[in-house]
Amino acid sequence: MKKILIAISLFLSFNLAKAQDLVKKIPSNAFTVATIKGDNVFKLMFVKDFNESFVGKKLLTETSKSLDKNFTSIEDFGINLEKNMYYFNQLSDSITYNCFLIPIKDARKFESLIENKEKKFTQQGDIRTMVLPDSTSIIKWNNNMLYFVTGSIRGSFFADSVKSAKYGIKDIRFQSEQTLIDSVAIDSAVGVTAEPMVETVEAPVIEKAKVQKKSTVKKNTKKTVASKKSGKKKNAKKVKDEPLEIIYPEGTSDSTGMTPAHGQVDEQYDVYQKELAEQDLKKKRLAFTWMTVQADQIFNGTYESIETNKSYTASLDNKAIAELWVSSLQDVYNSIAPEFGTYGKAGLMKGYGSLNAKLFMDNKSFRISTGLEMAQEQADAYKKIMNRKLNKKFLNYVNSEKALGFMSYSIDTKAYLEEFPKLLKQTYGSFLGAKMDEEIDLGTELFSLLLDEEAVSKVIKGDALFVINGLKTKEVTYTTYEYDDDYKQKEVTKTKNETLPDFLFMFSSEDHRLIDKLIKYGIHKNMVTVENNIYKIQEKKSPIDIYFMIKDGIVFFGNSLSEMQSISNNQYNSKISKLHKDLLSKNNFSFLFNAKNLVGKVPDSEIGGAETAKKFNSTLEKMGNVYMKSNPIKGRLVSADISAEIPNGHENALKYLFSLIENAAK
Repeated sequence: MKKILIAISLFLSFNLAKAQDLVKKIPSNAFTVATIKGDNVFKLMFVKDFNESFVGKKLLTETSKSLDKNFTSIEDFGINLEKNMYYFNQLSDSITYNCFLIPIKDARKFESLIENKEKKFTQQGDIRTMVLPDSTSIIKWNNNMLYFVTGSIRGSFFADSVKSAKYGIKDIRFQSEQTLIDSVAIDSAVGVTAEPMVETVEAPVIEKAKVQKKSTVKKNTKKTVASKKSGKKKNAKKVKDEPLEIIYPEGTSDSTGMTPAHGQVDEQYDVYQKELAEQDLKKKRLAFTWMTVQADQIFNGTYESIETNKSYTASLDNKAIAELWVSSLQDVYNSIAPEFGTYGKAGLMKGYGSLNAKLFMDNKSFRISTGLEMAQEQADAYKKIMNRKLNKKFLNYVNSEKALGFMSYSIDTKAYLEEFPKLLKQTYGSFLGAKMDEEIDLGTELFSLLLDEEAVSKVIKGDALFVINGLKTKEVTYTTYEYDDDYKQKEVTKTKNETLPDFLFMFSSEDHRLIDKLIKYGIHKNMVTVENNIYKIQEKKSPIDIYFMIKDGIVFFGNSLSEMQSISNNQYNSKISKLHKDLLSKNNFSFLFNAKNLVGKVPDSEIGGAETAKKFNSTLEKMGNVYMKSNPIKGRLVSADISAEIPNGHENALKYLFSLIENAAK
């Protein structure tokens, strides 16, 4: 019985904790959701350790200074550091909301951050509300949660005249100065003075919220010609620093020498600025009204939560300390490319679903894991393309002890060429429109006919490896120009030292006939020379010598003759580590940077002198390997990982990160 009661209590406490998580406040139609998991963060570093760290001290000092208060711990902010904090974004055709949900532990402590004479808040029940002075943001909180929202009207929404008229918004445009001057000059010639064409602005259709402060329009005052005659002051602003020099018909200038057109342009521009400010104020009021409704709904409304979204819930990982989820890449494209209009909504990113990223930290490394959902047809195509491993012979030419880094990829060239037309049609078909379907089909068929996928895949199989084995300094010549006392140009050849990478690049090839013909052509044109089966590209302007050779079904390129000779003579010194071997052989794409092998290799003069070089090398010495790799496609999910190892002597990745920040700031 006792065990049953314990189980029930644990179940209830788990569900209570889950119910208290603010994720339930995020609407199901959220476009982006970002999470910081306080519990996981402060498992790696206690609050006390954070307060005493360089970052913590800086945060507390600056906050105390800006608020004229004394903060000794981040717990003084009143935030519940053991709960999840959220950011989410909502998009609509009319407004974009950027929202933060933060768990509160001590509301009074939080209020101490914002209480002063200028910042007041209202209270209704246990809910407090504060409007920021510019009325573009609202903060609401109670004893358990804080909600911050800022909203911005989308410009494209009011491009629709029907929608803009509904809310009393008008499209205000300024008549160009040259048009006004021309019209006045013509009218002056016939003795007629035209009235300025100014659109009448209606009063705002939405009442201003009581909590909003009255906005004012800043004006620059300047006496115009008209104001001199009438004795009244007009607000004016010059369009340009220098007035246009226009020749007017006789009798059109006043006694001051200033034409009536200039005064009218200044007056018209001032009216335009005033009307524009009034329209912007209407938009701000409208955004504030919508934000108020949205904030009330978050606090008091009942709606479907993001927890019901299967794509979102599938992206979560309890071990991550931070997570990001984006609902649709097509929506991302639409939001960042509004200038494309209808093309931005034409399905250019069709087939690409939600995107997610997760940050992990442990006692060995940092790791960012990313995932992208795809349509089933697209996922099937990529599975065919990625159905190849790196040529194992490549591993014989990697020396982990001296390599600064490498990058590799492996795809099936034949599968790629076969799937490419389909992927091209899927991506750009909707962009070009349904009327182009037949042309697109013809184009893809022509592509397939012109290329022999099987033959191409034998020449370039689809795997390659690029290795940087070090840096070397080489004296290079360059041409510059000097001038004598008579300013006559003289061509001068000089020399300088340059630090260049020592690299080796290789790719697999079964059929060398085309490559052999290219070599023969290069030799005939004196563009290539050969010695002991090692070819050299003759390019005088190149700062480095490029050598290449073909051996064991591999085409090699490099800038070290000694390395090429050792490969040719089967004497290459290969010492590949297990980590590097697994990274290269098990993944379709991999990248590695070995920071320690770069220590002392870059000349001081190229990184700002001896002092800067010392800091640079000190940071490199403390870094572990940084690498990236692709993962096998699972279902419809394509994923990749970016990792950074932490060196020995550090408790975990978070504390190591803080030590790097402190070291860089010194």
